[in-house]
Amino acid sequence: MIEQYIDAIIFDMDGVTLDSERLYAMAESKLFKEYGVDIPDEDWKLFRGASEEHFYTLSMSRYNISENRQVFMNKGREYLLEVFSKHLDFMPGFLSLMNRIRHIKRGLVTATNEDMYNWLNDKINVSSHFDSVIFGGMTTHNKPHPEPYLTMMKKLNVQPGKCVVIEDSVHGIASGLSAGAKVIALSGSVEPEELAKANTVVHHLNEINEPLLISLFD
Repeated sequence: MIEQYIDAIIFDMDGVTLDSERLYAMAESKLFKEYGVDIPDEDWKLFRGASEEHFYTLSMSRYNISENRQVFMNKGREYLLEVFSKHLDFMPGFLSLMNRIRHIKRGLVTATNEDMYNWLNDKINVSSHFDSVIFGGMTTHNKPHPEPYLTMMKKLNVQPGKCVVIEDSVHGIASGLSAGAKVIALSGSVEPEELAKANTVVHHLNEINEPLLISLFD
C-alpha cells in the first residue's frame, strides 16, 4: 500500500496545480512590450517560482525599467487578472491525480501572495483539493529556501522523509530537496536539463501513479 511509504504529497501551484504559467507569460509579455522589452526565451526560467516582489524587483532591474514601481506592479496585476479571468483552469491530469491519492494528505505551497491566492481560490476553488495551504508571506523565506515546505510538513504533522513534492521550477525543486522530501519535477515550464536534480521527471500528471511514487523510496 502506498500509505506505507508516503505520508503526504505537496504540490506547487503555478504550472503544477493550475495551468497558469502560460497565462503569466501572456500577461508579462504584454506588460513588458509597453516598455519596449521582449523577454528572451532563456530569461523565463528566472521568473518561474518567484514571489511577486522578487519578480518585479528582478525584472525592473534586469531590463532597466524606470517606471514607478507601484504603477508597474498595478499594470502587471491588471493584465494578469484579465488573462486569468478568461483562461484559468487546472493542469491536465490534476483532478484525476487527486482522485488517485485521495487517501494521502495533500498540501499546497505557493509563492503567490494572499490577495492573488484568494482571488484564484474564489475563481476555481483551489483549497478544496488540499488539507492545508501555504501562500506567499506565510513564511519568512520563499523558495528556494526549504522553509515553505518544512512549514507545510509541520502543518500536516508529517516527516520530510515520507513526503513527495511536485514542482516545475528550479527554485521549487531546490526547496523541496532541501526540505528532505522526494521531488517529482513536471516538465514544461523550464528546460529539461534544469529539472535534472529532481528524483524523477514526468511530462504529464497522469504519469504519477502508485508504482512511480513507491519507486521513489526504493
